[in-house]
Amino acid sequence: MVLAILVVMLIGVHTETYQEFQKHSNGIKEYRLVKSTPCSTGLRDSGFSIAPAGSVVFKQVNEDGTVSDDICVDKK
Repeated sequence: MVLAILVVMLIGVHTETYQEFQKHSNGIKEYRLVKSTPCSTGLRDSGFSIAPAGSVVFKQVNEDGTVSDDICVDKK
């Protein structure tokens, strides 16, 4: 099971979606579990979201060490 997850992660790193995420990332390799939020993959005002199952459950930590509540949000 662990090996299968590692293989999927390694394959995912080379996808176009992951490359786009890296382009908009703050470079911090720390993520926190957040309340599941319905979302689609793509760039938003709150950042780039990867939501393969239609929701986001991990959020990248901000540069100040916090995790903001604005997940998959576009300002209006």
